[in-house]
Amino acid sequence: MPMRHVLRLALLCAYVILLLHTSALGAGYLTRVSGPEFSLSADPTAVVIKVGDSSAINLTVSSEGGSGLICFSEQGFPSSGFVLTFLPQCAMMQQRILNARLMVEATPAAAPQNFTALILASLGNETASTPLTVTVVPAIPAWIPWLGIVVFFLVIGAALFIKPRKSEKRKGKAEMDG
Repeated sequence: MPMRHVLRLALLCAYVILLLHTSALGAGYLTRVSGPEFSLSADPTAVVIKVGDSSAINLTVSSEGGSGLICFSEQGFPSSGFVLTFLPQCAMMQQRILNARLMVEATPAAAPQNFTALILASLGNETASTPLTVTVVPAIPAWIPWLGIVVFFLVIGAALFIKPRKSEKRKGKAEMDG
């Protein structure tokens, strides 16, 4: 075998061994990393809110042995039109389960829309998230303003096309006076 082929084969073997060794080290390293594993869930996961109303979402944090200060936040809500209140905003995780509540209010500035936001819970440098789908609907049904517009045009149309009749009594009085 020429020396060039032997060198290529040796280099290929070294590369494969290094690749296998690195992935084995990485897998072992990942299994050794441990921290307070926790999860966040929301009930309900989707809400429909009328403009001007609010909705309550129950949040549950489950922790496997982690304790410390958990703080809640959100990501993905529009910058205007909503008031979010976490009750509590932050709490000490002392047991395996922590319950909290999120109040979402759609102010009159909220436009009818549909979006998905993330609710976040942070414990130290760990963060858990859960999606929340929000549908905002108008405060009054859409057909009510249209009904008002139709009635308006019917009244205006009736006034334009229907002429009042002249009274028969006036016509008769004018002939008697003459």
